[in-house]
Amino acid sequence: MAGGGESPAGITRHGFVNGELVLHFTAEGERAVAPAMSVNQGWLRFGVPSLDQLNAKYHATSLSPLQGEKGAYRLKIAPDANVLRAAEDYGHDPLVARAEPNYLLKLKRAPEAPTSVRTETPGASQPDTVRIQR
Repeated sequence: MAGGGESPAGITRHGFVNGELVLHFTAEGERAVAPAMSVNQGWLRFGVPSLDQLNAKYHATSLSPLQGEKGAYRLKIAPDANVLRAAEDYGHDPLVARAEPNYLLKLKRAPEAPTSVRTETPGASQPDTVRIQR
C-alpha cells in the first residue's frame, strides 16, 4: 500500500476507487443533468447551481452511465479528493437520490460452471435439459 492507504491501482484499503463516485439521481435530477452534461473550465457543468458548485469543489470531469445498473452514473472527481466526504456532499443535494464511493467487489472463489443447460425451442411443449459431461 502506498502512503495514505492506497494501492498502486488506485483502490483504497476500504475497497473503493479513488476519484470516483456512483450517483443515483432522482427523476427530476436525471432530467436536469442529462441534456446539460458538458465540461467547462476544467470541471463538469450541468447548469444546476448546487451540483455545479460541488463539481467545481471536487473537480468533477465526467459523468457516465454504469453498465448493468439502471439509473446509476460514475462521476469522476479529483483523484486526491476525499471520496467519503464528496459522497456525503452530493448525497445532500435534493436532485441526488444516493451517492456513494465506487466500491469494487471481489469474489473469494471462481464461478462454477453449470452442470446442465436448459434449452427451449419455439413450439415445443417441454424444454430439453442437456447434461454437461465433465
